[in-house]
Amino acid sequence: MLEVKIPSEIRDYKGKVFLGLTVRQIVSIGGSLAVGVPLGFFGGDFIPADILLWVIILSVAPIVAWGFAKFKGMRFEEAVKVLFKFYVLPQKRVYEDSDVNFFSDVKCALSEREIMRQRVYSGELDEDEIETEGEF
Repeated sequence: MLEVKIPSEIRDYKGKVFLGLTVRQIVSIGGSLAVGVPLGFFGGDFIPADILLWVIILSVAPIVAWGFAKFKGMRFEEAVKVLFKFYVLPQKRVYEDSDVNFFSDVKCALSEREIMRQRVYSGELDEDEIETEGEF
């Protein structure tokens, strides 16, 4: 299979449509205006002004974040999906029994050194024949 490497600068390029904004950003601005402006005009009759401001901000913020926010290379909806799976859904923990352990590795290395020392002491090996792998 033929594989061509594409630089990240080319893959991350987004075409600008109007005023340096992408289509996604323009749609998010339009959506936030479509929600925020009527809420501001008609909500003032039913909700006090200081609370209305917070209602508008909280209702428009996700729409604007959808168009502009990126978190670790993910779009807003992808990041929300990952955070939802992590914090809300039950985690599936996989138990993996592994024989690799730092302390067992140290124990094996020390026992190998002791065996080599005994073989040198008994005359079975010369000190020149021993390969040292490094100190801990």
